[in-house]
Amino acid sequence: MSKVETQERIERIQAIVEEDYERIQETSDPYVVLNLDSAVGPEEVRDRYERYERFYRAENFQRLGNMDLTRKALDVRRAIGRAMVQIQSRYDRNSSSPMPSFSTDPDLPEVDDNAAAMGDIYFRDGLSYLRLGDYNSACDYFQRACDYDPSRGIILANLAYTQFKKDPTNPEVVDETGRNLRRSASMAPDNAEVFVLLARFGINTRDTQIAQGAIERIEKIAPAHPRLKRLKKRANF
Repeated sequence: MSKVETQERIERIQAIVEEDYERIQETSDPYVVLNLDSAVGPEEVRDRYERYERFYRAENFQRLGNMDLTRKALDVRRAIGRAMVQIQSRYDRNSSSPMPSFSTDPDLPEVDDNAAAMGDIYFRDGLSYLRLGDYNSACDYFQRACDYDPSRGIILANLAYTQFKKDPTNPEVVDETGRNLRRSASMAPDNAEVFVLLARFGINTRDTQIAQGAIERIEKIAPAHPRLKRLKKRANF
């Protein structure tokens, strides 16, 4: 592909992202977010979601070297994820037939050493701000870490849980946190710290199934974990 063709392709991608980003800023309607008519069936919803999900994977944008475009793309990706959860919840409440499921299996991107190193720096900075109780700064640094390295479940888990800490009574935040923590767990099934955050989330939202499942996982992979006893006590185990 020539330089001219490459530039034209980048400009087309940028136009698509800008259009989608502008749309998600203007609406909270999940069908509008997915650019669909509300009368469409569940198969069309799933197909549209999966098409967007493939397009808006972080690795598709990191190689373009435009961080502003990457951040907007990730904002769109999060918005379409929330929209899918909202539509699925509505459908499940109003129908005796479950909505066809969409893939939640992790598709981890390849991350070069430089991006991984930058991601780790921002991740550690985020942890520092988290310890200080500065959730806004922590979220900002965790988001930057995710932008550089979307392959690490522990980064996504900390971002998700910190966003929840900022706004724990917002149903949309709770839904997105649960979805991202479950994805984090599938990305890092042997990282006990991910399951500690998942257990805390389950305890704080009074979701016994999530809390119990996370604690059982910690018992299996890190039976001597220093937080395990306290988590079990908080969960009334």
